[in-house]
Amino acid sequence: MLEIDDKALNYVQGKKLCFVVSVENTSVECDCSNCHTNIKTLKTKVLFETEVLDKEDYDIYEYKGVKVFILKELKIASDIIVYQKTKIPFIQPRFGTKGITA
Repeated sequence: MLEIDDKALNYVQGKKLCFVVSVENTSVECDCSNCHTNIKTLKTKVLFETEVLDKEDYDIYEYKGVKVFILKELKIASDIIVYQKTKIPFIQPRFGTKGITA
């Protein structure tokens, strides 16, 4: 049900870090047609477990000792995969998830 890619697992394992998957709302406004809408995108962060606020709002999964907090309002479409995105020099690693929809 849950799998963490080797690169992502190596980054957090042994450092007492966890993954937090939440939703980021982006407001889009268009003056030409007076259109106002919000776009929901998934946001995957790496935090210390003590930094996760409102733990009751998350479903908690664990893989090889690493916890993954997934916001309860998100839908799990298939097996969850947490992976590290392509590394860009001089920028902290970024992470993504598959199998979850907003």
